[in-house]
Amino acid sequence: MDGGIESALAALDGALDAGERQAGAALGQVRRLRRLCKAGDLAGLASQLAQAPGLAERLADTLRTASAGPAYAAETAFADGSYLAELRAEAARQGVVLSERDGRVTAFPFLLKLDGRVPGVKIGRKLHRGIRPSALVKVLAAAQAAAKFNARAFLEQVWKAYAVLAPGVQPGWTANSAGEGPVVGVLGIHEVLTLLPAAASEYPRDAFACDLLRLNRAPDTTTGRGLGFTLPASTGSKGRERLTAYDEAGEEHVFVGIRFLPGARGSHVDAG
Repeated sequence: MDGGIESALAALDGALDAGERQAGAALGQVRRLRRLCKAGDLAGLASQLAQAPGLAERLADTLRTASAGPAYAAETAFADGSYLAELRAEAARQGVVLSERDGRVTAFPFLLKLDGRVPGVKIGRKLHRGIRPSALVKVLAAAQAAAKFNARAFLEQVWKAYAVLAPGVQPGWTANSAGEGPVVGVLGIHEVLTLLPAAASEYPRDAFACDLLRLNRAPDTTTGRGLGFTLPASTGSKGRERLTAYDEAGEEHVFVGIRFLPGARGSHVDAG
């Protein structure tokens, strides 16, 4: 769509600016009339009252024009990709990296979901109805700066899911077994973590992959039992067996499995 949402909103903002000036003029006129009324200046009242309807009419005309809203079809723009293109261009201008791969849009550590029916953009779990790119990118940058991650709490949750799945990978293994545990696929871990109804939609795979990347940046993290972790990758892993995350620079990181071991430092080699 010609000009996009920024130009459509700029045009509306210009009309509203004119309306604000006209409203100010009308308010000023009302105040003058009140002063004249209090003073009993009948001649002045007659002159100023004659001008008042014109001010009101100009303001009404401006507001009638503005009432149609911005000339922008959000649902169409969301569907045809033009909104996302405008959002990406504005993000690049403000120094925020948006990665678009396989139909996913991420701004690490957040997954973005566009909904043209609202219209709105979901950043992580929070829906934002303010979709003007110049404003939304500022919100996104602030969210990135404020994002917190409790690596130990996350690792504890992963450990609980791991303890459920590991015996199926290595028969005889238990949570109390000494030494290294087996490598358990991260997709299976995510499935266990999202068994509750609606949990998968609240915590999608992409968000889990971002959390794995943040965990990998805290390699000394251990569970309350003193267990460390590694995130080994296999160059043979393909497609559904792997999870990918895109960092602040848009670089790809691949995760396949996780292993727990006593006091180990986490490490990860991206899959090819």
